Amino acid sequence: MKTKRHIAVILMVLMVLVLVPGSSTQAKAKKCNHKNITWVTLTKPTCEYRGMSYKKCKSCGKEWPQTIMRKPALGHKPGKPRILHPTCLSGGHKEIVCTRKGCPKSYGDEEICGSYLSYKELPALGHSYNKGTSIKTGKKRGKKFQYQKTQKCKRCGNRKISFYYK
Repeated sequence: MKTKRHIAVILMVLMVLVLVPGSSTQAKAKKCNHKNITWVTLTKPTCEYRGMSYKKCKSCGKEWPQTIMRKPALGHKPGKPRILHPTCLSGGHKEIVCTRKGCPKSYGDEEICGSYLSYKELPALGHSYNKGTSIKTGKKRGKKFQYQKTQKCKRCGNRKISFYYK
């Protein structure tokens, strides 16, 4: 009976020594001087929004989330002007869009920004007719003869026919 008690007491003492850290059982941990610090990106800067980073020690992993560095917004990168040329009957437009890659319009979109930097409507040009040719039709109104005048648009080739008396 006494041997069982002795074994139990010895086991308890060993458990206490293993579980309770002491100066004799465990080596003291080295203190970090936090000289190996890096900035961890929290959000990347985009065309319109600033990016943010915080400090982290590479050696021990300690973070300082309250120490935030704000990176300035990148600004838009204008692309070449794209022009939809107007015609005689329909208008066109001239636009310049941002071509910065990796600058999402909405979060998670990894395409180009695509924001309009400028947009200008171009009005329809209207027809530009030549002088045309006139032909005598043979009809008369009093002493005047009717003529048919045919004109062609220089831009689109549309034909315009008009009648007059002379």
